[in-house]
Amino acid sequence: MAALERLMIRTKGQEQRLAYAVAFLAVLLCWTLVFIEGGREKSLDESDFLAIAQNLAWTGRFSETGDLPTAYRAPGLVFFLAPVAGLGGGLLEARLANAVLLGLSLVVLFHIVQRHAGPLAGLLAVVLVPTSPAIIYAATTLYPQTLATFLLLLTILFLDRLTSAHSWHRAIATGLCFGLLIMTVPIFLLLSPILIVWVIWNVARPWQTVLVCGLITALIMSSWTARNYVAFDAFIPISTSSGYNLAFGNAPNAKYDTSLNIRLPEYIYTGLTGANEVEANQFLTEAAFREIAADPGRVAWLYLGKFLHWFDYSNKLLSDKVIEGGATPIKVDARETILLISYAILVLPLLAHLLLQRQAPFRRIEWLFLAFWIGGGLAYAIFFTRVRFRLPFDWLIYASNAMFLAALLEQRLRRLTGR
Repeated sequence: MAALERLMIRTKGQEQRLAYAVAFLAVLLCWTLVFIEGGREKSLDESDFLAIAQNLAWTGRFSETGDLPTAYRAPGLVFFLAPVAGLGGGLLEARLANAVLLGLSLVVLFHIVQRHAGPLAGLLAVVLVPTSPAIIYAATTLYPQTLATFLLLLTILFLDRLTSAHSWHRAIATGLCFGLLIMTVPIFLLLSPILIVWVIWNVARPWQTVLVCGLITALIMSSWTARNYVAFDAFIPISTSSGYNLAFGNAPNAKYDTSLNIRLPEYIYTGLTGANEVEANQFLTEAAFREIAADPGRVAWLYLGKFLHWFDYSNKLLSDKVIEGGATPIKVDARETILLISYAILVLPLLAHLLLQRQAPFRRIEWLFLAFWIGGGLAYAIFFTRVRFRLPFDWLIYASNAMFLAALLEQRLRRLTGR
């Protein structure tokens, strides 16, 4: 502790510079891992996102192959990758660009935390996040969660600024970021009530803010919905993957920790024969509701299990079975140990903070963090839950933990120095 306290004294006034340095080093770490891994595909998602981005850049069509349009993938990450593809970038370059989002997110996180708990807390948050190997892995893989994290943090940053002084520019920026977030990970639409409640309780002119943010978000979503209607002659708000996820997440043989790695009832495969993307999504949605109605008790217990699984430290990776060489070169047992240790770094400070609520009560912004962390699990459990899906929300818990730990350290330092 003495060494830590001396370090605190020496770094006082340098926290922002150090936080930026950590963010830069985190990006360098990711870039190093990207070059080490080379062009080896780590997930089936990667090839899909990259193929659509390349078609969008080269032909102007949101299509995976040829002229056939698709809406299966949410467009956010594709739009981000399209400029990289337009410049001739492939899988490696796309991963490098994705990793930059990690560094930008760390910078935004620092400023959110600093505003509420001081620069030391901001620095601690930036240091804690890269301790998660899952976050580093996602940053070096073409998953939408890294972009979603950046957009979520920007949404919170602008929304938080509205609590001190109302600004139409900030309200517009909040709606813009949240709209793009939904376009990247559509399930955030289900979490919009959390933001609405937060605005009503904490922001001056709350209803005007809700109206402006809602209009901007709706404008972004409706523009993509219009594209889908033109392409498919059907109402598709964002993507056509919800039916698949709902069917697999609530199938008769689904378990709390399964995802797309199960077999659906045979009548579903028969009904899908010859169906196009839109028809398949509609049929699977109807089939999912049919299975739910057939045994609501089973689905209720399954939902509870999936929600509890949201807080697990690990899950089985489908990529280990379908990708040559597996998701990572690290053996499963070693990977599980690493994930467990990193999860302890996330959860133990949170548990300590909950136990010490009277001495160190949660700030209002921390209640927002917790609401998102828990609300994300409630939303995803409608379909299925995975550790990767939780990553954007884990950033918020690291932020809360940093505020708590910084308060303890500063309190101890004041006692030692008599200030």
